[in-house]
Amino acid sequence: MEQGRECGECDLCCRWLSHKVYGQEITLDSPCRFIKNGCSIHKNRPAHCKRYECMWSQGVLPEWMFPKDIRIIVSVKNWPHGRGKWLELIDPENKITDEILAELVKFDVPIKYFRDGKEYIHGPSEFEEFYKDYVKKRG
Repeated sequence: MEQGRECGECDLCCRWLSHKVYGQEITLDSPCRFIKNGCSIHKNRPAHCKRYECMWSQGVLPEWMFPKDIRIIVSVKNWPHGRGKWLELIDPENKITDEILAELVKFDVPIKYFRDGKEYIHGPSEFEEFYKDYVKKRG
């Protein structure tokens, strides 16, 4: 397994993940204003930007699942049960395929994703309860 990969030309987390960058609320409708052929503030980006690593950049997913190519971000989240992790797919363009899901199911952890406008949770009932509470807390 690889120990990590460079993001290269991928900037989907700067466009799709909800967070704040120097006062700007980043949303799907409002990508980071510092994206200019990559991150123009890379050396001085906020700590939460430095800490974020999608599952591909961690070197866990196969090379063909480069987020910019498949148009999906796979984020690893903490869950206090089972294997201690769950996967959240950020897929605003509805690009999820059976091939992508089959690859993710191999990790044997819960997965939350949307497909054709419907939310799906792949995992045990304990995870479904955890996720309901997680959504309430995030408000």
